[in-house]
Amino acid sequence: MKTYRNLCHVIFLLLLALSASSSAFAQQGQYFVSDVSFTLPGMTSSGALATYSPLKAIDDNTIQLRSEDGKVYSFTLSAETIYCQDDKRVPDWTFLRRTGKKRSITVLTSSDTDKKVLVVWDRAPSVSLPNGAFAFTLPPMCK
Repeated sequence: MKTYRNLCHVIFLLLLALSASSSAFAQQGQYFVSDVSFTLPGMTSSGALATYSPLKAIDDNTIQLRSEDGKVYSFTLSAETIYCQDDKRVPDWTFLRRTGKKRSITVLTSSDTDKKVLVVWDRAPSVSLPNGAFAFTLPPMCK
């Protein structure tokens, strides 16, 4: 598991470096978050997986995100999925139709093998390198 985290970290840093030179790569990828600031049913104490890319398709049961290289991430929506539009909790996914195909959204699952969505945000996470240290921050939990 530690090797997987290190590999994800390296891949993420490479994507971050590429995003500085090309806006096409900005805010896309997956990152394992070990210090989530909230807990939800289905989450484990080891953290969660954040996937963020532009929306490809969505319906009552599934959401698909696509990366610039053509990779499609597919996830399952459920009655327990939380939908965050800006900082407000909304009842369903329909608001995401208006986000467009270029704006990244964030999907949180409990692990890389579990495809059940816990939270969907209509924006990308915050990614930065303050003082040379990598910082990944999920969007705030909606109220």
